[in-house]
Amino acid sequence: MIKIDKDISIHETPLSLRPPRSVNFYPRNVPRTAKTTHTRRVELLKKGAYVDKDIYNARYKTPDIKDKLSAIYKNKCAYCEQKVESFHVEHYRPKQKYYWLAYSWDNLISTCAYCNEYKSTNFQVASQATLVINHTNLRNINALSNAHDAVENPTLVNPEVTNPLGKIDFDHDGNILSADPKFAYTISICRIDRTYLKDRRKKIFDDLRRDLKTAFVTNATPLEQSIAIKTIVRKFATDCTDDENEFLAFRRYIFDHWLHAEIRNIRH
Repeated sequence: MIKIDKDISIHETPLSLRPPRSVNFYPRNVPRTAKTTHTRRVELLKKGAYVDKDIYNARYKTPDIKDKLSAIYKNKCAYCEQKVESFHVEHYRPKQKYYWLAYSWDNLISTCAYCNEYKSTNFQVASQATLVINHTNLRNINALSNAHDAVENPTLVNPEVTNPLGKIDFDHDGNILSADPKFAYTISICRIDRTYLKDRRKKIFDDLRRDLKTAFVTNATPLEQSIAIKTIVRKFATDCTDDENEFLAFRRYIFDHWLHAEIRNIRH
């Protein structure tokens, strides 16, 4: 996991999710999809429950929503960070429980099929928040997370809200762990420590270690070795800042905690 920066201001919210400025009034630039989505939103509010039918499910998967999430998450899963060709538009707060947030921009995240399945409707809170239906809340429906968090203190981590830096650790085999109860819960619920992911993370470190060893073996003089090592380190540092790469949390952990010790060990 890494911190995901999403702009939830009205101007950056996908058009399909924008509520009317006043009762049934939309500016000219807002498409029909927004009106349809808001109609479904009002229907759910009146029913007091989510309706699991295509006409409702389709409203949080419109092309402009998926395009925005793809750009923000770089087609990666919010939790495990693997890149997927077709990501799931997942609800941080489950739509089955939080029907009023089914079409809220700050409640929609990108996940892989596996994290989505494992997360399911798991969502522990200290105290359940409810919605007071009024014009102000409807107007701000795409940015209610902070207000809900203040009441609920949820156990599941929201990568768009909480920065994992310093909260998660890894070992050389690619295992992910945390002493923080919320991150430990999230790792367990989404199964971010599943074997496939551990092996892929481990390969990143194994490849780096191999490259460092090769630099010492194939270069005869200390100067040549130093130049080769610096080249490898610079490339790895660049990879750690490239948002397109998978498993950035693990890459950055290697750079911050292991890289220099690994170079010293190889030299000696």
